[in-house]
Amino acid sequence: MTLAQRLALLKSKLPAGGSLFDTGTQPADGTVAAVAQPPAPFIPLNDRLQRLQRLQHLSGTGGGSRIAAGRPGRSQLDDPEADTEVARRLRGEVIAPGVIQVDQTISLASRHGRMAFSALSGISFAGLGLPEAAPLEGLLFLDTETTGLAGGTGTLPFMVCLARIRGDNLQVGQWVLTGFAGEAAMLRTIFEWIGPAEHLVTYNGKSFDVPLLATRYRLARQPDPFAGKNDAGRDNPKGHVDLLHLTRRACGHGWDDCRLQTAERRLLGFFREDDFPSHLIPQAWADFVRNGGVEPLQAIAEHNRHDVLSLAALLGMLAAMYAEPGHEAANSLKIAQAHAARGNIAHAIDHLTGAWGMLDEAALLFLAKLYRNQRRDEQAIAIWMRLREDRCIAAIETLAKYHEHVAYDPAIALVFAEELLRLEPGSEIHARRHARLGQRLGKLKMKLARRSGHRG
Repeated sequence: MTLAQRLALLKSKLPAGGSLFDTGTQPADGTVAAVAQPPAPFIPLNDRLQRLQRLQHLSGTGGGSRIAAGRPGRSQLDDPEADTEVARRLRGEVIAPGVIQVDQTISLASRHGRMAFSALSGISFAGLGLPEAAPLEGLLFLDTETTGLAGGTGTLPFMVCLARIRGDNLQVGQWVLTGFAGEAAMLRTIFEWIGPAEHLVTYNGKSFDVPLLATRYRLARQPDPFAGKNDAGRDNPKGHVDLLHLTRRACGHGWDDCRLQTAERRLLGFFREDDFPSHLIPQAWADFVRNGGVEPLQAIAEHNRHDVLSLAALLGMLAAMYAEPGHEAANSLKIAQAHAARGNIAHAIDHLTGAWGMLDEAALLFLAKLYRNQRRDEQAIAIWMRLREDRCIAAIETLAKYHEHVAYDPAIALVFAEELLRLEPGSEIHARRHARLGQRLGKLKMKLARRSGHRG
């Protein structure tokens, strides 16, 4: 409907003598009276959709498929001809209406930045929370590109990239939707990769990618490949290593952010060239569906593949950092705390002692705590005494507590209590400890004096 037609329709609904700019009767005080607006007519949803399709057809933005200057046009209906052209440009194949699959095989001898994928075969993943005997063939690297970041039922994963290790190669599969109708077929296809996997490897996938895909499977009324079952038929969800949390714990203390591309640059030495901006991806796919244009889709596919390849390389790098102490980019304390939280105290102690020259006050205090929990009191006391030389209040206070409650030596405990009062004279806690130990030591001396008198 043209602007002239809309104005004519609006004018026909005005009362006799009225105008399009009539503001009603003006009150005597000069203020403008509110004009009651007639309720908008109710238009059924189907009628609105049909009207929108007619407008799109007239404007040429939603009509039939077209190929112009090598850019295949799109429509809301699947167009096999256009899909074939898109698949050719992406170097893939159409496996179902609206779904393109792109396969790639990469040798494990290849490098991603300064990290070779072959390093995965020689590193223990136990420090990352995986079983010691977890097979490489059971790992599945996963990343998605979606129509938004909200993650609700309206968010669609229009591109999924998976990678798995087979022999001496990294097998990469990528699935691209060219329209909404292809989602069910894509979900059925990637089920064949996700179902047999034992452990997922993602970057923020615990919070986003996996819950989103699980939701799409439920909406499509298809089995959820992430909710596995054991031999007894009980729920046995897959193991999941989220590299974001491991990276943030080990390295995030000195970084501005922990985005995947930051980890790539700092840990892998991998720098992307002309990478498609992540925040533009949802709009780029929407434009592709409406108007065509494969170039942005090619760039998004490359971005998606880089994400998954970085997962494989980063897994090897982080496994080495968590297993071998002393990495310059790692926070030894945070890694040791992660080992201790999993119950592996011996590994936590080994990690800290292996990075001894790099430990700060907090790391030394945690190491002493681990020694004390293992009843290795001599090593713990040695650390506390070393920190005492640097006037570490926490270490001196721990020494006072140890000699009062564990060694039952109030005289030595009083020495440390007096030292605490000298360093922090205004502390009520130190003053109460000093008074308590003084009274206890006085009573003990009186008791010893009475015993000595009886013997005399």
